[in-house]
Amino acid sequence: MNDNRRHWQVLAGNLELFLGAYFMGFGSLGLLFFARLHSRDGLFGSAIAVLVGMLILLRAQTLLSWHRWVFWSVAVLAVSIPVALLVPAVLRLR
Repeated sequence: MNDNRRHWQVLAGNLELFLGAYFMGFGSLGLLFFARLHSRDGLFGSAIAVLVGMLILLRAQTLLSWHRWVFWSVAVLAVSIPVALLVPAVLRLR
């Protein structure tokens, strides 16, 4: 019974890690995009997405119960690599 519970806990933690990285990455890209357009509503929405993503990542850290440095290394890579790949495209847009 305990192994089955741990399986679902790890599955939920991985899903929350993915969703948190998604919200943080695209929220930060949205901050760049809407800052160039001077859109206040877009900036607020993107900032909220970054904050929600961070809260989801903190929840994922407790669910996965990995070593702290392992989790944050994976989380930083999951956020920074897609953002780094998409920043040139976002900066070219008007």
